[in-house]
Amino acid sequence: MEKTFTIVNPTGIHARPARKIVEAAKPFAGDVHLIKGDIRSNAKSLVKVLSVGAKQGDVVTVAAQGEGAEAVVDAIGAVLSSAEAE
Repeated sequence: MEKTFTIVNPTGIHARPARKIVEAAKPFAGDVHLIKGDIRSNAKSLVKVLSVGAKQGDVVTVAAQGEGAEAVVDAIGAVLSSAEAE
């Protein structure tokens, strides 16, 4: 399952949203990745999520495989689509 999201947060994916992405991905038994261009990063690793380097306006795809994939993709998508600049 894959869905594409546009980064809304004015500061992009920085430490706090990255932490939320990892927290959403870790309980999921299957693989979860963030994809931006040629970069494909494990969404269960804070360092890997930050390495995507996504900024406001960038398009990021969330890909997950396994039972509950749609729920984890939607949860991560909610973080990516949030305008909160925490």
